[in-house]
Amino acid sequence: MKPTHDGERLHREVLVVDLHTHGPGFVPQPFRSVWRAAAGAPPEDGFEALREGGVDAVVATAVGDPIVTRCYLGRSPWDAVEAQLARIEQQAGAAGAVVASSVEALLVARTQRAPAVLLGIEGADALGQDVDLVDAWHQRGVRLLTLVHLGDNTLGTTCLPWQRYAGPLPLRRRTAPGLTVLGRRVVARMNRLGVVVDVAHGDRATVLDTAETTAAPIVSSHTGARALQDFPRYLTDDELRAIAATGGLVGLWPYRYHGRGVRDVPELIAHARYVADLVGPEHLTLGSDMNGLPGVMAGYTGETHLSQLTCALLDAGFDHTEVAQIVGGNALRVLTLVEQHASNAAS
Repeated sequence: MKPTHDGERLHREVLVVDLHTHGPGFVPQPFRSVWRAAAGAPPEDGFEALREGGVDAVVATAVGDPIVTRCYLGRSPWDAVEAQLARIEQQAGAAGAVVASSVEALLVARTQRAPAVLLGIEGADALGQDVDLVDAWHQRGVRLLTLVHLGDNTLGTTCLPWQRYAGPLPLRRRTAPGLTVLGRRVVARMNRLGVVVDVAHGDRATVLDTAETTAAPIVSSHTGARALQDFPRYLTDDELRAIAATGGLVGLWPYRYHGRGVRDVPELIAHARYVADLVGPEHLTLGSDMNGLPGVMAGYTGETHLSQLTCALLDAGFDHTEVAQIVGGNALRVLTLVEQHASNAAS
């Protein structure tokens, strides 16, 4: 019988948190089938995969930009986001997971051996010009908000608009890159409420402006190091340092599509090593983008086998404490700090 890899044991012992996932079917039919067939996307995972994969908690995100919300025919962008959030809650409950809105609830779920699902939104377009709607999302249970997604919006600018994913299509951009005045107000409101600010998909100006504006740690939930590949979705050294300076996190992302992204597990671990050497392993986390990826790296089989990343991190020379931080401890720390900041602001 083949002995169990030390990383497999560690993965089952420590807290494992994935800061960026999607529930299955977040794009409605028939658009979902068209997109997945055209992209050759991998099969979708249900939240049942979390227990099998030894994943204790995930942030499951609705998509709030028009690329997805327009697929909800006859619904406003706000209602399209709400439909996705409700679907996540239903799917999580059916899979025996607990929808959690606090670190305490996440930890209680772990003691009950139930995966925890925190709600997030990727692309804050549905806010429009109304910063007070952040409060409504927070009251709804949203605990992470990605400011921009595949298009510029009222808050900031994206690093890679959807047209550049699709091909050389006509592209109109906002004239001024970076976080807007409204975007700065939204970041401040998120800090006050205890919602994690996610700058994934933001361009350099938006990332740096957000890091300068925030009073709590921020994350880029699924990305990589630009020094290792000149991919607009990856972060430059100054962006990595700016996020780390807030106490924040960079999520390891198993994306591979049309020659962009990491080719295989060793290449993903090379990104982990680069970021760790630059700013420290305490600023790394996992962001698998479950169900949101058009393509994945070779050798990656999805959420059910996330432990292979734990094994690969150990094999690459990260020690047990560092690996425990990367696969979950760092995410727990940042979620806690963001909550604490909000609590202090309210007192």
